[in-house]
Order: sequence, then structure tokens, then C-alpha cells
Amino acid sequence: MQGKSVVVTGAAKGIGNAIAHVLAGKGARLALIDMDAGALDKAVGELTDKGHEAFAVAAELGPREACHDAFRQAAQALGRVDSLVNNAGVYIRTPMEKIEDPEWDLIFDVCLRAVFHLSIAAVEYMRGHGSGRIVNIASVDGFVAFPQMAHYAAAKAGVVSITRSMGLAYALEGILVNGVAPGAVETAPMRENGYMAKLAPTLPMKRGAQPEEMAQAVAFLASDANTYMAGETMIVSGGSVIA
Repeated sequence: MQGKSVVVTGAAKGIGNAIAHVLAGKGARLALIDMDAGALDKAVGELTDKGHEAFAVAAELGPREACHDAFRQAAQALGRVDSLVNNAGVYIRTPMEKIEDPEWDLIFDVCLRAVFHLSIAAVEYMRGHGSGRIVNIASVDGFVAFPQMAHYAAAKAGVVSITRSMGLAYALEGILVNGVAPGAVETAPMRENGYMAKLAPTLPMKRGAQPEEMAQAVAFLASDANTYMAGETMIVSGGSVIA
């Protein structure tokens, strides 16, 4: 990743922030996109304090124009975009029969619609360079039933599907689109209400993953080391979901 320019969405916290730090540690230049302007400025500051090059783009992702504009700002700041990591997501636990339209729309806007629009923006840009890498963060919930978050699981299944379609559509142009499907990861939402504490004993490794472990998988797919994966989603679940 040395000298590569990468756009990472949802990068202010959690897995996205870990992705940013791992990529920066491998020599990448970064543009971070997030809706939380305060947390985003803090995240960029932490990277620049370590001597890394990083730029902030505050944006609420979902609608086409917002996504294309955010990508445009990121590309202008970096001067070039080699890779895009679609990580932004919304994690809300709601019983199926209590899911209202606004919550459904929010989940699908951020977790799926934004992935599509940002990827199209990236493809249109990367075509001019003849190559590129796009990595979409899905979830094991896109492969297995998750009644506690049916809307989230449905959106992540959509991410897996759009990754397949885009992977096949753009492989011959040198733009490799792939995904990473994390299992249980030690993030703030998973620690809330003791979810991780209850889940960990049931996992094959008896622990959740660290965000950095997901970031290493992303780093491979976003780099030139990935030369023969297209439309594929790498499940990284510590053995809890094996496809």
C-alpha cells in the first residue's frame, strides 16, 4: 500500500478507524469520510500526529448526489484514488415486528445505497487510470439468519450481491471489487448491553475479533497483492460461519 491513495468511509470509529490506521501503517495516503464531523477530525488528527497523510470529508451518505460529492471531495484532496473501502454502516437492534420505515430506510441508505453510489463514483474515476480496488464491508449476517436485526442482515446480503455483480462487471477493466464479511468484532455496539460477553463463549475461538484483524483482510483486497479476486466476499469470522 506504500504511496497508494485510499478512501475509507465510516472511518471515524470502530472497524473503519482500524482500517485507516492499518492502511496508513502500510504507507497509504487516506481520505476519511464520516457523518460525525467531530469524531472524524479527531481520527484524522490521530493519523497526522503519527506522520501519516490523511484528509477529512464530512458527509451523510446514502443519496446519489451526497455520495458522488463526497467521493469527489476525497479525490480532490488526495489527487488520485487507487482504492475505495465502503465501510460506513448503521447497527441497530430492533425486533422485526417493530421495525418502522424510517429505521428501515436509514439502514438501507447507509449500509447498501451508499455502497452502490460510492462504488459507481469510484468506477467512473478509476476507469481513467485503468485499475482500482473496491472493498465492501458486508457481514456474516448477510449469509445467515439474524432475526434480531433483520433489516441490517437484509442490507448486508444486498452488499454481498452488489459486490458479486460489480465484481463481474468491472474485472476486465482492472477494477477488482470484493468484500469482507466480519463475524463478531469487539466494537462499541457489540459491547453494549453485554452482547459480546454473551456471544464470545459460543464462538470457536471463544472471543470476538479485534477490528485490526478485519483491517488486515481489507488491506489485502485493497492492495495490488490482490490480483485474482473479483466479486468475492471473504468471510472473516473465526470459524463461526464457514461457506
